[in-house]
Amino acid sequence: MYPSVELQNIVKNSPFSPGCYIYRDKHGTVLYVGKAKIIRKRIKSYFDGFERQETKIQRMVKQISTIEFVTTDSELEALLLETNLIKKYRPKYNSRMKDDKNYIWLKIDTRSDFPTFRVVREVDSRSAEYIGPFPNTLPVKRILSGLRRIYPYRTCNRKIVQNSDGSISSSDAKPCLYYYLGLCQAPCAGMIQKKDYRTNISRIKSYFLSDKETLKQELESEMKKAASEHNFELAAELRDKSRDLDILSQRIRVRDNTDENEYRKTREQKLNLAMQELTSKLDVFDIQVKKGFKIECFDISNIQGKYAVASMVVFIDAKADKGKYRKFRIQTKDTPDDFAMMKEALSRRFKKQSSKDDSFSRMPDLLIVDGGKGQLSTAFNLLQELGISIPVIGLAKRMEEIFIPVDKDGELTFLKRTLKAGSEGKFLIQRIRDESHRFAITYHRSLRAKGQLASNLDMLPGIGAITKKNLLRAFGSIEGIKKASESDLLQIIKHKKRLQTLRDFLNSKK
Repeated sequence: MYPSVELQNIVKNSPFSPGCYIYRDKHGTVLYVGKAKIIRKRIKSYFDGFERQETKIQRMVKQISTIEFVTTDSELEALLLETNLIKKYRPKYNSRMKDDKNYIWLKIDTRSDFPTFRVVREVDSRSAEYIGPFPNTLPVKRILSGLRRIYPYRTCNRKIVQNSDGSISSSDAKPCLYYYLGLCQAPCAGMIQKKDYRTNISRIKSYFLSDKETLKQELESEMKKAASEHNFELAAELRDKSRDLDILSQRIRVRDNTDENEYRKTREQKLNLAMQELTSKLDVFDIQVKKGFKIECFDISNIQGKYAVASMVVFIDAKADKGKYRKFRIQTKDTPDDFAMMKEALSRRFKKQSSKDDSFSRMPDLLIVDGGKGQLSTAFNLLQELGISIPVIGLAKRMEEIFIPVDKDGELTFLKRTLKAGSEGKFLIQRIRDESHRFAITYHRSLRAKGQLASNLDMLPGIGAITKKNLLRAFGSIEGIKKASESDLLQIIKHKKRLQTLRDFLNSKK
């Protein structure tokens, strides 16, 4: 139920990105502020599912006159911005007012000769250093706990000062239990000097502020190894550490006084800076950054050549445009050959440049292939064959190193460029890479799950190709079929005896 055609069009053209949405009535009064991982999907649920909503929500929907969107780079930023907007507008239909307990900071008391780390919820001292914000406490504490085993630091409230002659004065000079556990180097007892202690603190700070991709890849590799060796307890522990890194790695630009206008302004400045930093590294190309600058990135996902897919993600002005994402199911190869798969995906993409689909009809200003020199060579040679002149770069799997192809007298060579850790340009490259990987692997897993289901159904006598296809389309998985009602299944299978045979078969697949 849409109160107006105008509102229906607003919803229809709403973004696929994470962010916040603001419902306003005809007077411009804010009725409700919400956040979503995918804005369009969330707001459509209010209108398409109107009859299923509770009475209070139905009353609100009937009053909505317009919707304002604020897209963010992550769901965590959306959460923090939502908190601030609710405080700012205090909307009638936001029954739970948010407070500062939604996110935390890591406080380092720089006044002390031997600083400590504190997890706090307010920035209340100009003499201290703060890292954050972070969306919740647990990941930060777990990361600190792990780092403390590598770089010991104190957690006590003792007053410890290093004197001008190098001696140390302490309110309690007896080492505590943490010294004997290897978690503190006992500055209180003069066991470590100020310079060495502060080196540990600096390394922990650097960890929170710099690129964590290498560590994440190592954790995921160890997790897969542990799982393959059936050490599931260790695999689960490594999985949790990897998830903690995901949370800490997300760039958060929302502070406690940031509203939608300030966020948009700051984000636009950061995105412009990201484009400048990225293109400055691509100095061999004559790249002119203009409004509407389009980046396309391709990635391949498969297991030993099976269920091979390619993803194409699109960024316009350094922002993900998910409505223009496209995916390709690889048709020419079923054995491991990422180079041939990349060539097929790119060939199919550029053959569609005369298509009515504006994702294909508009050529990219920069083409990125997620992979090293091999994939990049494939892309470069294909563009040469097709007579297409587009800047193309490769993105190495580790460290986000950029490779640029250069044709020197008929011989293809490569220049390597790196972006500074923690820079906006590097963060942009990381987001593009992560999106291309996520989009590819999601499609690959979907095909693999359907293939496994189809393989199971092939074993059942009496289930033909059409019935199998309809079951896959309707229920998507073995579990979906198991949970389906008899009336739903009879819409496809028609015969009760055959349906019972199917149920008996599925119940045997435990």
